[in-house]
Amino acid sequence: MSLSRRLTLGLAGAALFAPRGRAAPARNTPTPVFGAALPLSGSAAMAGSEALRGILLAADAVNTAGGIAGKPVALVTADMPDQPHAPLAVNGLISGSHATWILGSGASALSYPATAAAELAQVPFLELTAPADGITARGFKFLLRTGATTSMTASLAAATIQARYAGKTLGLLFNTGATAGAIAAALIAAKLPVALAIGYPEDAADLHDQAGRLMRAKVDVLLHAAGLDDALAFNLAAAALGWSPSVLIGCGEGYQFRETAAALGGGLSGALIIGAPFYPASAADVAAAYMARFGVAPRSADSLSAYVGAKLTFDTLNGAGGDPAKLLAALRKVNLPKGALANGFGVSFDHSGQNTASFVTLQQWRNGGLVPVAG
Repeated sequence: MSLSRRLTLGLAGAALFAPRGRAAPARNTPTPVFGAALPLSGSAAMAGSEALRGILLAADAVNTAGGIAGKPVALVTADMPDQPHAPLAVNGLISGSHATWILGSGASALSYPATAAAELAQVPFLELTAPADGITARGFKFLLRTGATTSMTASLAAATIQARYAGKTLGLLFNTGATAGAIAAALIAAKLPVALAIGYPEDAADLHDQAGRLMRAKVDVLLHAAGLDDALAFNLAAAALGWSPSVLIGCGEGYQFRETAAALGGGLSGALIIGAPFYPASAADVAAAYMARFGVAPRSADSLSAYVGAKLTFDTLNGAGGDPAKLLAALRKVNLPKGALANGFGVSFDHSGQNTASFVTLQQWRNGGLVPVAG
């Protein structure tokens, strides 16, 4: 059984979120309904459930402050465990639950069909965490993305290699999925002096052959773009061979989850990762709210990335008087400098709908936690 399936929490199904004890809105005043389309089962369920936690925390914060135009946030969730179910989940939220906005999506492979379904229905979709560049490259009019992109990850990886490890033997290992494959493509386009590049299927369970090839090539610095299961599989394979690169730079969500580090029993200590900011000091209140609501520390940056995007949307809708018809245009006009949101993001949407004031950072696993590394 995969790491992601073993550690998934059961958050699947549809549920209406509203704060306890708050009066229901007046019947003659419709409440905007937000639909959350996320993988709550299947191989991407950990990322989906972590994103949902961030959305729920954003709804908590807004409701505690009085809601949207005096009414609590109405949130309905739908599970999209795989690509065929993604458009079904979105269409169900729109036609069955009357969602006027969709939040998602937990995984790039699912974002492509999910956002296409929302675009066809002309219902706005806010992408919170899926980073593949191509998601916002299709000319969609009803799509915005608040989170960072794969090209941002590749750009920082290239800059890190050039600044810190010039002259070292460089290896590139990646799965060919929507996110890791896009990171690898951007890294290859950056024309780094890669001595050995190895791709493998996203669902590969055994990476002993790949680890052996990297060992024989005497790779000093390894860039690994991976999901949860293959990040674990590679590190276990390398340990079985008694080998590890001098420097491991993990790109992709597989290296950002606490569960990966815990499953390897300290095997990631010292590894560098590139990803969205993981709960900096500016997000201390969000981390405390996470701990209070879910009883554990945040598992990855996905929850914080989802929190800032969802809260931005709820707050902007509140500023628009609660009218969902005005929300898309209002969000496009938001312009906030970097540092304005809890994770350090700013807000500035370009013509494609991408928030160009989002970013990734260089971090390192130390003492079981992720800490920022100076550039």
